[in-house]
Amino acid sequence: MRTLRTLLLFFPLLLLAFVSCGKRNDGLPALQRVALLANTHPDSAMALLDSLRDSIFLQPRSVRMYYDLLTVKARDKAYIRHTSDSLIRSVLRYYERQNDKKHLPETYYYAGRVYSDLGDAPQALNYFIRASETADGKDYDLLSRIYSQIGTLYLYQAVYDKALPVFRKCYQYNLLEGDSAALVYCIRNIGRAYSVLNQVDSALYYYKEADKLTIRLNNVFLWSEIHGELSAYYLQLGMYEEAYNSLLLSRRKVKSINEAPQYTTSARYFYSINQFDSAAYYYTLMTELNGYSYKEEGYYGLGKIARLKGNYETALLYFDKSLIYADSAENITQTETVRKINALYNYQLREEENNRLQMQNRQQKNYIVWITASMVVAVALFFAYRQNRKRKEEGRINQLQKLKALEEQKYRQSQEFIEENKKRIAELEKELQEVRTTSDISRQELLHAQKLSLEKDNEQVEAQQKMEQKAVKAFQTSAIYIKFHETDDKILEEDWSELISAIDNTYRNFTQRLKDLYPMNEVELQVCLLLKIDMPFKRIALLVLRSKQAVTSIRKRLYKKVFGREGTPDDWDRFIRNF
Repeated sequence: MRTLRTLLLFFPLLLLAFVSCGKRNDGLPALQRVALLANTHPDSAMALLDSLRDSIFLQPRSVRMYYDLLTVKARDKAYIRHTSDSLIRSVLRYYERQNDKKHLPETYYYAGRVYSDLGDAPQALNYFIRASETADGKDYDLLSRIYSQIGTLYLYQAVYDKALPVFRKCYQYNLLEGDSAALVYCIRNIGRAYSVLNQVDSALYYYKEADKLTIRLNNVFLWSEIHGELSAYYLQLGMYEEAYNSLLLSRRKVKSINEAPQYTTSARYFYSINQFDSAAYYYTLMTELNGYSYKEEGYYGLGKIARLKGNYETALLYFDKSLIYADSAENITQTETVRKINALYNYQLREEENNRLQMQNRQQKNYIVWITASMVVAVALFFAYRQNRKRKEEGRINQLQKLKALEEQKYRQSQEFIEENKKRIAELEKELQEVRTTSDISRQELLHAQKLSLEKDNEQVEAQQKMEQKAVKAFQTSAIYIKFHETDDKILEEDWSELISAIDNTYRNFTQRLKDLYPMNEVELQVCLLLKIDMPFKRIALLVLRSKQAVTSIRKRLYKKVFGREGTPDDWDRFIRNF
């Protein structure tokens, strides 16, 4: 009787154990189906994962961890941006402790994808490299994806020389895998790497090879993507007609192409062929896009067209709006640059802040004055005189706007800006102390957020100042700096070229920014370069082969040309040293 009672007591426990074991056996096959679906139908894989969510907690930990890994994978394949690393970190800890050689490479890969989305490039790069080191040498698909991501990160971080060999590895593994669609992207990426290395012929060759492959595959979507990117690349090269034709090809079959490059290409193309009404239509569309750079260029283009039509008041309004968005875009660019420098293993990033302005300056054309043949000479002369006056006034206004923007940028990178922020931070802290005695939580949060924003601004400016100080210190010990200061040898043309390059690298494209203010001749530029490196006045005259009086006259003339008012040579010297 006691034995029977004991059996009856343990029977439910035995039954529960049996059922539990049965459920554990059901978990892994279902996840294996998810793994197959994730590569080709990620939405279906996510739906199946969702249906398993309630029962998965009954499974062994190995099954639960695999479920979490597949969740990250399916979301990544479905192009859903990762917003947290909590899930992948728990999976990483588990597989690293287990030393699971089967799942670790893929886990490292998706850890890299998560941190890429989170903007942590060094962490992402670290995990991608671990994935490449632990992956099975015959898992060509995973290895090709790993090297594609590494190359893309190098491009994003402007480490261009490292990107090309990585993309070539991706290409080799794609060939072994036989994935033609992935091969298109890989060839495209090689073209990208050559383009940022300024190897135009090689870049175009690979873009065109990618185009040929999409045609052989009869893949209209890939064909459209490649031509969409080709149009943007042609645009960067100033090949407007080729860019426009390529964009038309990309839209022939697929209409869902990103609107931004379409508007930009079309606006610049029509402006370049003097179809101003069509250009104005696309510039207007650009002002409605979200990106500051698109709005800036849109308003700038509308301003140029209004100016050509003689609507100067309207043109000034457009130029003012363009400058506002230029400042916003520049601030975003500077913040992103500082973040990259702090994040990426001390890679030295190349300065590209003025590329957009340089391109716009190259696009500017001489004004065309239409004079009717039937006008009498007196009327023609009067018209030409009036046009010349207007042009000078516009140039003066444009120059003032440039100087104003320069002063604003200089202030936002100065110690005075930092000190002003510190004063405001102190005021905010005092206000916070007072508000904490009340129950106004929202006011507390607002003051705290303002304080954090100002502190962040100061951190970014201080980081930029430290970087510039290091660059200046390195430059002042360089061979070319010492040669100009101390050598009695003849200064050759290549010495001037080397000095220009060194100064540009140290002081953020110094020469181009100076030429944007005023188109200097060779001697004027040489005088400015020597002033920038604190060269004694007597030695400047000696090196540029001019008299002291001529050098003094050059400095005084440059100040008047740039600032539009009289000034002393010392005024110009101070401007150059602080520029």
